[in-house]
Amino acid sequence: MSSAGLTPTTVTVEDTENKKGWTSITSTYDGFGFLVARATVMDDGSTLSETFFGPQRLSLTVTDTAANDANWATRTTEWNWQGQKTSRTTNYDNGDQMIEKYDAVTGNRIERISFDGNDDKPWTSVTTTYDSTGTVVIGSEKVLDNGRIETLTFDEVTGVRTSRTIVDGADDKSWHSKSLTYDADTGELTEREIINDDGSSDVITYENGKKATQLLTDGDADTFEWETFESTYDANGRLALTEETRDDGDLIVSSYAGGRLTGQTTYDNSGDEAWHVEEISYNSAGDVVDTTYYDELGNILIV
Repeated sequence: MSSAGLTPTTVTVEDTENKKGWTSITSTYDGFGFLVARATVMDDGSTLSETFFGPQRLSLTVTDTAANDANWATRTTEWNWQGQKTSRTTNYDNGDQMIEKYDAVTGNRIERISFDGNDDKPWTSVTTTYDSTGTVVIGSEKVLDNGRIETLTFDEVTGVRTSRTIVDGADDKSWHSKSLTYDADTGELTEREIINDDGSSDVITYENGKKATQLLTDGDADTFEWETFESTYDANGRLALTEETRDDGDLIVSSYAGGRLTGQTTYDNSGDEAWHVEEISYNSAGDVVDTTYYDELGNILIV
């Protein structure tokens, strides 16, 4: 049933004899007589503003006393219609603001957002995310004054930092983002990714502290004659294999031993050559010792 056409009612009670801790209470009722809002002025100058849905209070905003006893100006707490706290917003005297969000079921704080309203910090906002218990930090995002964004994630069990990403929001660098990934148990670096403004990227993976692979991707400017260039390294961090995918579709695979080139296989996927596969072998001095050509059926060709 709609309350359209029914006139809300406002009732104000004043403590004229000064026997209460408050000066006045103003209650507002909807057209059906249900309490929807209440404003209380306390003797110390602080105020309480409440909103209701049926019997359930939805929000409470408290302002500081006239003597400015607290370090905040206002604090607002919100509940859902079931009476479960969902958020609290605090506006501080210096202009800063903090928003806290809660899990409606457990009541635990799951997120905190701080805003630098006073502009006395090097960041604009910091968002901290917590696990379901509300005690373990699992993520944070910091927006810096220069527009850069730094994001961290942490393992929920070990508490170890698992990633760090920086986004060049100010666009004053040649790269768009840099990301580092760490092992959740040891904290060792496992991957580094750089995405450049031109769309090119550079991804390196690590094993036991040594470089394991590197994948380069050409960008929108088509700076190189290849689309991707992937390198694989041995357990000692020395180059073992490279795979170069050319712009025309050709593939060049080079193998290394002890960091030295030992063989190179070219796949003519573009069809520009009289052969489909070219295999070249090298000696320890880097000289060509053998070259073999194959057709698409794997037959050896005499070229």
